[in-house]
Amino acid sequence: MRGNSRQVLLSSLLIILSVANGPDLQASDGDSSYVCEQGGATRYVEVVREPGFACRVKYTKASGATFPWNARSDADYCRPRAIELVEKLGSLGWACESSENVKSLLLAQMERYARHIKILANIGKKCFFYPGEAQYGNVCGDAQDEAVTVYTCESGAEGWDQHLAVFLETESEPLIMEVGGSGSRQLTGYYIDRERVVVETQKIDAVEVVDAAEYPVEKTALRCRYSATSGWELVEE
Repeated sequence: MRGNSRQVLLSSLLIILSVANGPDLQASDGDSSYVCEQGGATRYVEVVREPGFACRVKYTKASGATFPWNARSDADYCRPRAIELVEKLGSLGWACESSENVKSLLLAQMERYARHIKILANIGKKCFFYPGEAQYGNVCGDAQDEAVTVYTCESGAEGWDQHLAVFLETESEPLIMEVGGSGSRQLTGYYIDRERVVVETQKIDAVEVVDAAEYPVEKTALRCRYSATSGWELVEE
């Protein structure tokens, strides 16, 4: 039993986080549209599909429309560029909102990230990430819901580590923080509470089965923080 304890812990962990192999969620980057306002002026940032292009970013203001980015074959190229433009407008004082369903946007982001995770397996880093396990709530205090999930990656011959990922509507990449690993602590649960994510972890004994009385569950609260220099990041309270 002692010799297999690490493998038992990993197997149990995969069951707890529902990361057994399952069907892929199929979703595409449908058209995106953002409305930005400042001082009575309005601008529009859209991802559109037109003949001859896989996608184009359309930027409309009072003087007319321009197309700062486009792609002939990669339909996933334009949405991150549109988000970059929305973020830039936000940094200049424009208030931007999406005309799309936020949950759909977040799900599309997670599915793209899931494809990225699968690619890592080609270089020997196998991870387990499933968008369907995400929780939704206002974590970053930005009046919009975020998507929060945990994924596990194999590390070394028998090791593993766990990562918390927070997906924001206006960010092209998730906020990532390592929250557990085979050499330290195991995540046992997480939930969204009052603009923060609470993660529950338990210390791991590398030899013996974990004794709940000896190693009680500990809670850590994480919040989003924004600065002009580093952008959004996850920090402990």
